[in-house]
Formats: sequence, structure tokens, C-alpha cells
Amino acid sequence: MQHQVPIVSLIYSAPKLVEADPWMAFFPTGLGYIQAILHRHGYSCGLANFTGLSKKAARRYLEEKKPDIVGISMFTFNRNRCFELARIIKELLPDVILVVGGPHPTHLSREVFEECPQISAVVSGEGELPMLEIADRLAKGLDWREAPSLIFRDGSKTALLKPVKDLDSIGFPSESFLADFFDDIDQLGYLITSRGCPAKCAFCNTPEYWGNKVRFRSSSSVIQEMKTLWEDYGLTYFNFRDDTFTTNKSRVLDICRKIELSNIYPLWSCQSRANLIDEDRLVAMVRAGCEFIQIGVEHGSNRILRILDKGIDLMQVRNVLTTVRKVGMNLGIYLITGIPSETMEDVEESVRLIKELLPHDVQISPLAVYPGTRLYSELIASSTLPPDFFHNARDTEVFARGMDEFTKIAIARLSLTAEKIKVKARYTPTDFRQQKKFLGWCVTTNILCGEAAEDADQIEDAFIQYSEIIKHEPLNPWGWLKRALLNAKCGKKNAAKADLREVLNLTPKNREAIDVSRELGLNGDAIH
Repeated sequence: MQHQVPIVSLIYSAPKLVEADPWMAFFPTGLGYIQAILHRHGYSCGLANFTGLSKKAARRYLEEKKPDIVGISMFTFNRNRCFELARIIKELLPDVILVVGGPHPTHLSREVFEECPQISAVVSGEGELPMLEIADRLAKGLDWREAPSLIFRDGSKTALLKPVKDLDSIGFPSESFLADFFDDIDQLGYLITSRGCPAKCAFCNTPEYWGNKVRFRSSSSVIQEMKTLWEDYGLTYFNFRDDTFTTNKSRVLDICRKIELSNIYPLWSCQSRANLIDEDRLVAMVRAGCEFIQIGVEHGSNRILRILDKGIDLMQVRNVLTTVRKVGMNLGIYLITGIPSETMEDVEESVRLIKELLPHDVQISPLAVYPGTRLYSELIASSTLPPDFFHNARDTEVFARGMDEFTKIAIARLSLTAEKIKVKARYTPTDFRQQKKFLGWCVTTNILCGEAAEDADQIEDAFIQYSEIIKHEPLNPWGWLKRALLNAKCGKKNAAKADLREVLNLTPKNREAIDVSRELGLNGDAIH
């Protein structure tokens, strides 16, 4: 008997309260991996970002697509928006298979079903293989409810799949990307090259959701994704969003080596931990284009770090942050406050750390509580939170101390300190000379040096830095592009046009060069 191939829609929607936050409004990369594996197996699968979309427009979209299967990406902060969306979907498409996945429903499936009985099933953990199995079973006329890793309203479960070992087998989002209401193609440059984290921080649900054993995509797969985005989409900047990109030293060095041999010339950033980074890795990374690294410091008090079970100490933090500045990347740190038992004396230790180590960027957050974390379990066990807390809470995010007066004061104090040290944190001409002496020739250093010169209105020095890139690496579009932008800024339209022509000869789909060309009133014939 012939059965119809099912149509799959994967949907994300951020609530209105966080629409302005780019991190929360961005389309989750995880849905792109589900789309990739479904496309590899011949299924029609579209993505849609309903963030900011009216209910009327959402209804019109669903009525037009008429999917057989809908998957919704649910996090703690967007759970209520997902419930609202699920009700709309089931009202319009009563026969649709409606599944939700992500950390929140995986860890709190009972509460999710109580809040929204319209949901057909929860996908527990990784979604690629369960969604593929649902589609396969539906296409063959079999019972989709026997697909693995599903949780149902009555509490029953199907066999839980083991984590995917060969991440390369899934594919990557830009292989066959198809999305609606997706305006910022730069989001495709947010890459995930591993799953899991070796740490066990009390506030993070990664250990419970992904596991402590880190699984890696091959370095060849990572380079292929970057090449695809460079050649097909014109992306030149990438942001590695692995929990800890630098976990495996030999792999980091291999990726950096392959980037340098790849004939693409990306700039990029990543995240790391203070105990999983060293000078060898940092040198390789900056030479391969890494211009910004964010490190999860979390606090300036060793006592608080132990409470958070961060697995690092301040000596490691000081050593690695000092090394980052020696190598010459832009440095960002994450800090947490609003922690139970935290005092203003503890906060002042974080203040001193900022002043001492001079990060260029400081992200400060109150300690949030998420299902699947040890912090959440401890708060439930101590009756600080009731067991059905998230079922009743309407807030997008829930903080360990709420936004009490202490937390507000602490955030203000840390934010003011971070703002005050910004000028002092900037690399000086002396810093750049020392970095160049230490590294030898490095494009990333010249780019950062040129940008610093521009900020200081030292235009001639900026021209020298960018022209040096062109002299040393004429096939690298960054030198031409940065000089083109500077020429345009200085009103040198013809010089900017000449440099832009070089950029587009090297990278015809370079999005920034195309945008600047349009701003200068240059059409395609005038450039090529």
C-alpha cells in the first residue's frame, strides 16, 4: 500500500518580552540539524521563526503549509509562548502530530502536558533520529507512537535512544536550508561543532541534557560547513557556540590548521573555560582568525565558584585571561550574581577581578534556575521552590533570588565597573607591538590594530595596517574589505570602488562588500 510522504514543519517562537534580545530571538540551530537529516532522507521539511509574528499571520502560514508533523523548539523562557502556539496549531490542524522538544520539556514533561494537553508527544533529548523515525513510520503507514525517545501524556515512554555517536551523519543546517520569516542570514554563521561539556556546573543543564562526555563533529565537517557558508551565502564571520569549543586540544589545533589551508579567510569567535585553554591553543586560534573569545568566569570569589561547582579557581582565571591579552584577542567574560548566600563582599571580589584583568566585554546575569540542573533539584529538595513551580510560574525566566534588592544593586555595581574600565581595557599601540613581536605575521592582529586606530581617529595608521594585509596576503579579502570601508568612510569613493572590486573578485557573494557597494550607489557592472 502506497502512503503519502509526510510534510514536516519545525517552528520556533520567542515571547514578546525577549524579542529584542538577539540571542533569544535567533532561530535555534538545533532545528536546522533536524531539517538537515530529514532532507538527507528525502522528506519535505521547512523551518519557520514565528518570533514577532501576529496570530493572524501564524494561522495563515499553518493553513497554507498544512504540515502532517509539527515540531516546536521549547526552552524555559519561551515555554508559555510554545503552549499558546500549540493550541493554535491543534485548533487549525486537529489531526497533526504535534511534538515539542528541548531541555525544558525533556526535564519537565509532566508539567508540559498538564499545561498543554494539545501536545501529542515530547521528544526526550536529541531530536534528529526521533523526528526522522516519526516521519519514516508515518510514510510507511506504521504507528508513529512507537518511534524512540518519546514521552506521552499518560507518562508512558518509548525506548530512549543513545546519543548520536557520528555527528557528521546528521549533516549541518546550511546543506539544504529552507526557512520562512528568517531575515538575518548571519544566524547561519552560529556553528555548533560538538555536543556535551566535561564540566558539571550546578546551574547548567548541559550535563543532564547532552551528557558530560563530549561528542565532536570531525574537523573536516566543520571546515566544509564554513566553506559552504563562505561560498554559497557570503558569510565571512563565524561564531562557534559549543559550550566549550576548546575542550580537545589536538582537535582545536587541527581545525585551526585546516582553516589556514582552506582558502577561506574567516574571522570568528568562540566560548571556553579557564581550565581548558592554554597558550598553544590561543596562538593557533588567533592565527586562524579567532578575534574574540568569551570565557565563563562566573565570579571573582573562589567561595562562590565552589558553590556553583564551576570546577575552576581564580588562579586559572587570571592565568588564562592574561594569556588572552598577551596573544591579542578581544576578551569577553561571563559573570553571575544574585546567588543564594552571596554577599556584597563577594560582589566586590568580582569588581576587583574586572579591574585587574581588563576584559573588553562583560556579560552579567542573575543566577537563573533551569529544570535539569542540580541547582533546581536542590531548591526543590529544600522546599525553596515547590515541585510544580514552573507549572505555575508565568515569568520567562526564573532567578534563584528573584530580582531582589541585593541582585539589582549587584548587577548595577558590576555593570558600572565594566563600563568604566572599557577605555583602559583597549589594546594600546604598545600592546599591539608586543603582540606582533610575539606572534609574527598575523592577519587578525593587523585587523584589530587597524580597527583600534580607526577608533582613535588615526586614519593613516589604519590604512597602513590594512595595506599590510593586502601586501602579505593579496588573496585574503579582509585587507581589501577593511580598506574599502575606510576609504568609503573618508569619502574616497573611487578608491573604495577599486578595493570592493578586489573583494568581490575574491569572494563574489561577500555580503558586506555587496551592501557597501549598494550604499555607495555602485551597481554590479560597476564593481565587476
